[in-house]
Amino acid sequence: MKLGEIARFINGELIGDGEIEIRGIAPLDQAKEGDISFLANKKYKQYLSSTKASAVIVPPDIKNISIPIIKTTSPYLAYARVAQLFYKWPYPFKGISEKAFIAQGVRLGKNVTIYPQAYIDEEAEIGDEAIIFPGVYIGPKVVIGEKTIVYSNVSILAGCRIGKRVIIHSGAVIGSDGFGFAPDEEGKYTKIPQMGIVVIEDDVEIGANTTIDRAALGETRIKRGTKIDNLVQLGHNVEVGEDTILVSQVGIAGSTKIGNKVTLAGQVGVVGHITIGDRVKVGAKTGVPKSLPEGAMVGSGIPAMPYHTYLRVVSILPKLPELLNKIRNLEKELERVKGLIEND
Repeated sequence: MKLGEIARFINGELIGDGEIEIRGIAPLDQAKEGDISFLANKKYKQYLSSTKASAVIVPPDIKNISIPIIKTTSPYLAYARVAQLFYKWPYPFKGISEKAFIAQGVRLGKNVTIYPQAYIDEEAEIGDEAIIFPGVYIGPKVVIGEKTIVYSNVSILAGCRIGKRVIIHSGAVIGSDGFGFAPDEEGKYTKIPQMGIVVIEDDVEIGANTTIDRAALGETRIKRGTKIDNLVQLGHNVEVGEDTILVSQVGIAGSTKIGNKVTLAGQVGVVGHITIGDRVKVGAKTGVPKSLPEGAMVGSGIPAMPYHTYLRVVSILPKLPELLNKIRNLEKELERVKGLIEND
């Protein structure tokens, strides 16, 4: 592909020869002739002078580079789009394997791919161009939308509904029972039947070994465009808004509502039955014990606190031993002065 074509594709400003042929994409320090690279983080700027890439995607303020560049306000987004041009699907199998089990009443769309050892239960529905990998279990009356990819060893249990262009990575479990038990007067637990479903809307991505529990009643719902990392746990009746990011090891307890464009960093824990407003950002390892208003930014740690307060607290922590010594010295001096006054 010509460099000029790439510049037009990402709507960037080309400086240099647009006729250069680009054959691949690589990091600055690993690129070779024919590759295009990118600079999204200024700490890698040092590699611009030594890279062997044929061209680099850079932010607008980069100047005096000896190789062709494409300037754009968002090099990382541009990289993502260019990478899609060079990405090759590595799984050539197409069609429906004779070694897959497909039960009665299953409805298959056009150009569906089902690998060996997949199990499609009764009355499930698989949309056009969906891909089901080996070892997948799709339960009865599950609906999977068109162009959805379900990787190996995923379980999607009875009645759940998956939208279009969803990606579910290996080992995820969609629609397992929510954690619902009622204690009696002796402290013994009675299981509460989990009779709801999980609904995954269009363009959602779900990471490996993530678990999303079915609702006790009604729905657990993940809305359009949300991206969920590996090892995330969502309890029953949780609702997650559109274009939200849940990073690895996030845990959200039952019936909590998460807004649109929220970011929960790694190992955030959220209690049940609260609401987190739109565009909230929560730092890593934070415990969230109560609802957060729209646009809030809270820092790492337990309990959650305003982000700027958190930064001040963290800056003080290394000074605590010194401050403690000062306080002790002041207390001793105060006692000495009190003794002098009493002796007068």
